Amino acid sequence: MKIEHIASYENNCWVEEPVYEKQGSTEKISNSADVLTFTGEVRQTILGFGGCFNELGWEALNLAKTEQKEAFLKELFEEENCNFNYGRIPVGANDFSIKWYSCDEEEEDYELEHFNINRDKKYTIPFVREAMKYQKDFTLFASPWSPPTWMKTKQVYNYGRIRMEEAVLRAYADYFVKFVKAYEAEGIEISQIHVQNEPMADQKFPSCLWYGEDMRDFIRDYLGPAFEKAGLSTEIWLGTINGPFMDFMVPGSAPFNEHYDQFANTILSDEKARSYITGVGLQWGGKHVIMQIRDSYPYLRYMNTESECGDGKNSWEHMEYIFNQMWFYIRNGAERYTYWNMALKDGGISSWGWEQNSLCTVNPESGELKKQPEFYLM
Repeated sequence: MKIEHIASYENNCWVEEPVYEKQGSTEKISNSADVLTFTGEVRQTILGFGGCFNELGWEALNLAKTEQKEAFLKELFEEENCNFNYGRIPVGANDFSIKWYSCDEEEEDYELEHFNINRDKKYTIPFVREAMKYQKDFTLFASPWSPPTWMKTKQVYNYGRIRMEEAVLRAYADYFVKFVKAYEAEGIEISQIHVQNEPMADQKFPSCLWYGEDMRDFIRDYLGPAFEKAGLSTEIWLGTINGPFMDFMVPGSAPFNEHYDQFANTILSDEKARSYITGVGLQWGGKHVIMQIRDSYPYLRYMNTESECGDGKNSWEHMEYIFNQMWFYIRNGAERYTYWNMALKDGGISSWGWEQNSLCTVNPESGELKKQPEFYLM
């Protein structure tokens, strides 16, 4: 019995091909010199694929022709189609927000009396609700790119570290609790909190650097106890780890405080901190330590939290590169793989000027929505 296989080529997508022949209880590839046998043995469970709900993506989709927008979202999220079954949301602004913001910019508001998600109600939450129309079993994880600026050593979004002071750390832990509860009040469950986007990178866009010992202490002494006290079932993940960027064994490459022992292992080797951590989320330079972390802590869960985003050209060659990235993470135990921008305007320009790839692009003048090569990969 022949089983149809669907392939995509650079200029010809969704091609049905008779690739498999079933002989008894096994299936074999019939048109390949290398024979692949499907044994039926389960080795690894993949929980799903998803993308990030960015403001600029929602802005782009709302410029698309209505029927094209709805068809794209249905094809992306519906179980019978691409089946994106989870997504990432920023806690405050990220580099694909229309403007930078946090959920509480009232200076020294340690009791968080001015906390709100008003901006999320305008952009992020409508985007998520559109996905939920097509995907009933939806999972969300959230991560901040920057804390409120008054909590940082420099009062700006794109520089500085968290102020390691009792009042600040307690308020920041409560900030996460309030975020989860505010989304819950909107009928949206946050299943995971990843403590900081790219804690080893000082970026042009919202960011916050962390030392390993500082994040260890924050999770152990503040965030974990705050979630317990609030009765939250939301998981805490050590994420999104983005380093080291290079081989730290090579002299002059990665800084000393970027390698495994100085960050991930500093946090995970602390028994109490680790007791609050469900898993480790990795992206970009984090791929260099996923094997070492997983070998050391095989009972934790692992996931990719951000696909590498390209140069805005949406080339077939970069799609092939992303395929290899996906394959790398899954082979090394990742249970989920997260695409980055699901939609952007033509050109894919971020709020800080970097052109990036996306699953689709929208022409803001004509409203035409075009699916890009990485859409067909996903």
